[in-house]
Amino acid sequence: MFQRPNEGTAEYEILRIAENLSLAYIASLIFYILVDYLPNKRDEKRTEKLLEKSLTTLYLYMDKVVSYFKFLYNVTDFSTVNKKVEKEIDDFQFPSSPEFLVVESTRNEVDDGHHVEWFNAKDEIISAGKAISNALIDIDHILAGNKMPSQFLTIINEIRISGFLEKMLKVIPGSHIEVDGVSIECGYLNFYEDIKNFEIFSKQLEKYHFLKLGTNFRKATAQEIKDWAEFQVQTRTEHPEIDAILKQLKSK
Repeated sequence: MFQRPNEGTAEYEILRIAENLSLAYIASLIFYILVDYLPNKRDEKRTEKLLEKSLTTLYLYMDKVVSYFKFLYNVTDFSTVNKKVEKEIDDFQFPSSPEFLVVESTRNEVDDGHHVEWFNAKDEIISAGKAISNALIDIDHILAGNKMPSQFLTIINEIRISGFLEKMLKVIPGSHIEVDGVSIECGYLNFYEDIKNFEIFSKQLEKYHFLKLGTNFRKATAQEIKDWAEFQVQTRTEHPEIDAILKQLKSK
């Protein structure tokens, strides 16, 4: 059993100083929690609520892009692929024509239906890049007058300056040349490293609270393509105005 030293001894003075320091530390800790930590956490929670819609959009299109390339190269995680696959990804070129794919949707990792799509990869990736850029602008506007942890700000900044987003916004839209009237796609530098990092940033977003709309791709079966074609014919027969609307949209 520990006995308190007698007053006037060196041991007593050391113990008294230690007690005073402990009390001062506890008081300062309580002050920090009440005045700084809890108010900051409340502010960050409120900001996270304001960010939900923009984060949903940001995550949706980042995941869609990453999922397409996972489907294309039959991988589950870009960080674990071997050197041969890395080389294949670095040599990536867009398909010469669209293809029929089944787009499977998820809502917070729960199946949310699927549909067949005549998928033009290049157009879809460019469109996703624009949507991601717009979501980042919306997030910046919200963050201008609100607080979030520095870790979150770092993730958003990493996405903004990422090599893959730059490819989607600036490189891919002009990544072909014309030779004798034939469009030829060009290659891309550091494609594997950029898509790998883009997947990492997407995963880092998952820790925050927002609706996580995900996408998976697979090849459409012959029957699914047939059903899709029949549905398109039936829809246009029942609603002939659709063709006129599509022509207007394409002309813009």
